[in-house]
Amino acid sequence: MKVVKFKINGEYNIDFTLKPSFVSSLYKREEKYYWIKHIGLNARAIFLKQVNDYLKVFMSCEIDHEIILYESGLWDDKPSSRISKLSGSLKEQIKALSEIFPGVRISIAPHDFNCIFIASVLSKRANYEMVRRWMKDLWEKWKCNIEVIAKLSEIKGSYQLMDLIKTMRDYLKLSNKSNDVNELRRMLMLCWGVGPKVADATLLFTTKSPWIVPCDIHLYKISKRLGWIDCDVRLPKKALCLKYWCEECINKYGPCLREAISELFPSFGGWIQTLTYLFGSSICKTYKPKCYLCHSILREYCRAKSLKEKFLKEKF
Repeated sequence: MKVVKFKINGEYNIDFTLKPSFVSSLYKREEKYYWIKHIGLNARAIFLKQVNDYLKVFMSCEIDHEIILYESGLWDDKPSSRISKLSGSLKEQIKALSEIFPGVRISIAPHDFNCIFIASVLSKRANYEMVRRWMKDLWEKWKCNIEVIAKLSEIKGSYQLMDLIKTMRDYLKLSNKSNDVNELRRMLMLCWGVGPKVADATLLFTTKSPWIVPCDIHLYKISKRLGWIDCDVRLPKKALCLKYWCEECINKYGPCLREAISELFPSFGGWIQTLTYLFGSSICKTYKPKCYLCHSILREYCRAKSLKEKFLKEKF
């Protein structure tokens, strides 16, 4: 087993980086700061362990170091460099979020596009732990091969798995898949069951495009509670995304959440979505939010008055 050490430049936390990324569906977290790859390219050959200011990589075969940088997230900008580009209340809020979840970067797997696409499709209305189990089964049986899956008559277990077959069949019909992320986004949405969120999540975690914004419930909720958007800002709609390019759509219907976040956080809206996913899924929940764990600065900006009152009652 070969061991290679990568010096970590700036803030980094492998757990907070991998957990919100669909790349984590290819890995298993053995213990704190220690992940083993079980699915995809170099499965069972990559072991990642963060030790202080180093990432120790255990490799059972020769592996391109670029792959390690991509999957670990070390290719991505450090959080402080992004926060420095902000000002005013936005800077205060994002700095506070980064203090709750320090060292978040974006993990990507361009070489495992098929696996990430499948995981993104399966994630609709499904618990992520269930997605991980499905991915393990799909890898063990068919190596997540899209052509093989598309030819199946059924996959027993859930309607998501049955729907996956239809999506993969449509994907194989796509011709001349573009290298341009905007073109590819529209092409992915031509597939049955693939909307803006699935397409954007697939591209965020398979390309070096931290500006891509998958609009999930956590981003929408946190954006409203912290006052980043008005309550009437709409979510991206597949029909509009396929009919218009973003500028045309904005001129006709006004900005959607994706455009609003891209405007507020130029070049790294996907990183913001990653932070809000961590925050919204663990602390600022839709129901029974854990306000007592929230950062004091974020509580000051929170627009959910009922949540503030709840926090004060719990405190006193």
